[in-house]
Amino acid sequence: MKHINKLFSFLCVMLALVACGPKERPADATEATEDAATTDTKEAADDANDEKFETNKAESDADFIVNAVGNSYAEIETAQLAGQRSDNSEIKEVARLLENEHNELLKDLQSFAGKKQITIPSQKDDAARKNIEDLNKEDNIRDFNKEWCKDMVDSHEKSIQKFENRLQKTEDPDMKTLVNKALPHLRMHLEKVKACEQRIAEAK
Repeated sequence: MKHINKLFSFLCVMLALVACGPKERPADATEATEDAATTDTKEAADDANDEKFETNKAESDADFIVNAVGNSYAEIETAQLAGQRSDNSEIKEVARLLENEHNELLKDLQSFAGKKQITIPSQKDDAARKNIEDLNKEDNIRDFNKEWCKDMVDSHEKSIQKFENRLQKTEDPDMKTLVNKALPHLRMHLEKVKACEQRIAEAK
């Protein structure tokens, strides 16, 4: 009976050690990676940054980075879509340029976010996702080419305005460096997609 009691006590101790043992902690990350099917990671990133940053200036810089990262994901995917679907050689060439350069911009934004401890989204936001889905539903390739150029012109005009505004408002010298590096590329992208849009309009 004593042996049984000792064995029972031993088993209880072992179970307690297992239950109280070290638990694996999630690694610190700068990307919000919630389930894409149920959560907009931009919203998750915004919520995390609201808790991190106490000043309006720091929060405004963080908001800009969050939006720029999400937009970069959208630009890359939209460029890839043109590479897959367009029959226009000029559009395909511009799309390759946009994909490559927005990938580089995304890396710069991610690096900046890491240094500043800004939480960023891990994908495009819901509005951009729907826009790309709608564009992909266009069956007529000529209409697809036209809509793709229009989308790229609109998105780059908005991006340039946001980058220029951030350059004026930020007091972070690293942010100024990042924006000054990106703006010439964004302006060049806009010129190229406008040229595509013009040639498609003239070809009617």
